[in-house]
Order: sequence, then C-alpha cells, then structure tokens
Amino acid sequence: MYRHGHIGITLLTLAPISYALVQNGQFAFAGLLALGLLFVEPLPDNDHWIPGLSHRGVSHSLLTACIVGLVCAGCGWVLGRYLTVPLAHWLQTTVLPATNITAVTIATEQLAALTPETLAGLGFVIGVLGICVHLAGDIITVSGIQPFLPFSRRRISLSRLRAASTLTNTIFLLLGVLAMVTVIFALSPFAGAFP
Repeated sequence: MYRHGHIGITLLTLAPISYALVQNGQFAFAGLLALGLLFVEPLPDNDHWIPGLSHRGVSHSLLTACIVGLVCAGCGWVLGRYLTVPLAHWLQTTVLPATNITAVTIATEQLAALTPETLAGLGFVIGVLGICVHLAGDIITVSGIQPFLPFSRRRISLSRLRAASTLTNTIFLLLGVLAMVTVIFALSPFAGAFP
C-alpha cells in the first residue's frame, strides 16, 4: 500500500474503536488512540532510509510490533507519571476550587483516569495495533510480508492487489474517511434528528 491507502486502513480500524470509546465517555482514550495510531502506523516504512534494513523485512514483522508496543508502553508510563497525573492534581487543587466550569471538571476527570499504568497499557496497545494495521495494509498486496521474521522467512500474501494501484489506495482512503465521517455523525446531536 501507498501512504494514502495505509491512512484509509488506519481510519477504518479507528472508526469502530473510537465510536465505542466515545460512547462510553472515554474521550481522552479515543483521542490518544487516534493520535497514537496515526503516528505509529507509518513507522515500518522508515526501513527505506535505515541502513541495513530491507523493505518489508524485519520492520514489517510481529516482533517489531511487540518491540514498538513495549517502547510505547514506556512512553505512556512516563507521560502518566510526569504529565497527566500532576496536571490532574493541579487542576483539582488549584483551578476547580476557584471555578465551577463543567468543561474543566470533565477535563480533570479524564486526566485523572490517565494514570501511568493505564497509559502504559494504552501505549502497548497503540504500538502493537499501529504496526499490525500497517502490516494488514501490506499483507493484502501481491508482495506480501514476512510477519514471522527473524524466526521464519515465510512470505504471506492474501490477495493479488498491487501496492502501487492508485485505484485501490484511493478506495481504501475514501472508505476510511467515510467510516470516520459516519462515526462523527453518529456521535453528533444530529444523529437522531432525521427519520
């Protein structure tokens, strides 16, 4: 897949997950997941400019998904420990007593839920899912991937689609955008306005 095809597949993956999270009031999780996936998903294609890595080699493997998941878990823990928890505490002790703004109360509750342990778990999910979403886009092309490197060189391809197909990439992008627009509309106040 090319970049816009990968973005479409990422949006298709994000749409139902975001819908479920927002429906359950987990706005911060939905936002972090979306930003995280959009950041992590393109990482495997950096193998083009890293010396010693071949394209669609070990960078496109499940081992890489686990490694990136662990790195993102560590980043999540640091974010929770040094940013979200202190910021929630500051809002609770300084801002909330001085004001009674509902938005500040909601933001404080959302931040307080982002503990180091929670963000470490979310970071791991973002890292693994982001890489796996990228792998899903490449495994459906004729070139396929070797997902079990370095343990097995077996190449898997699930279709005859060409990665360079403008039509295929554009269709995936349009489907992803349509899925996200549908989710945004379904979560909006206008969703129940029409018969």
